[in-house]
Amino acid sequence: MNRLRRLETFARTGWFARGVVYCLLAYFALAGSGVSDPSPQGVFRSVRDMPAGTVLLALLAFGLALYGAYRVYGAALDSEGKGDEAKGIAIRIGYAASGVAHFLLAWAALRLAAGQPDGDGGEREKAAAGMLLDVPLGDAILGLVGAGFLAAAAQQAIKAWTTEFVKDLAPGAPSWTVPVGRAGLAARAVVFAVIGISLIRAGWFGAAGEVKGLGDALSSLTENPTLYWLVTAGLFLFGIHSFVEARWRRIRDEDVIARLKSAAR
Repeated sequence: MNRLRRLETFARTGWFARGVVYCLLAYFALAGSGVSDPSPQGVFRSVRDMPAGTVLLALLAFGLALYGAYRVYGAALDSEGKGDEAKGIAIRIGYAASGVAHFLLAWAALRLAAGQPDGDGGEREKAAAGMLLDVPLGDAILGLVGAGFLAAAAQQAIKAWTTEFVKDLAPGAPSWTVPVGRAGLAARAVVFAVIGISLIRAGWFGAAGEVKGLGDALSSLTENPTLYWLVTAGLFLFGIHSFVEARWRRIRDEDVIARLKSAAR
């Protein structure tokens, strides 16, 4: 039961922190409030400049780190029962990768809170892609990462279409969580697809300068203002969906308890 309580604490704190990041990112992008970088790093810089921003940023980093721990921990223990078949292992690897990504976000936020410069996120991503292309099989690896993003985009789109995310929520969740969750997941699918295509172009077609992070992916949609507005508003709703998961996501079910007990033996 201690493992279950730890997992629940990590998850709920992390979902809340993720919701804060997505809501602020979308708000700054929609409001055009002087944030030239609509990315998590841009959000971190804006939070740092708020009153008591350093403390808020440290708390945000803590929450993101807990979510990363939840994803890595849950993937290792198979807390969601995806199994040991090929599909289940692929999903669990995706969870672990999500955990690592959130650890990196937490580290970026913590560096800013400590007063260290973070540099330009988009240029850093392009430089990292260029370095990877210089190593043996780096182009294939980068392309496979891009394919992974496309697979994640498809998964988000399927969840939005089928509303399968509802089965993970407690019965007390309000009815508006369904349209909010669908819109948020659909917007995330679009962004993941843009990132995935940019990585495939970089890896398999040698265009390292095409690599896009979340901020660049959003910015690339500005040529179509309607699509940009819809996706950005959808990301705000994904933030709200994260708050819903922090409050109503079911973690304490018998299957999870049985799996954690089995892993502890």
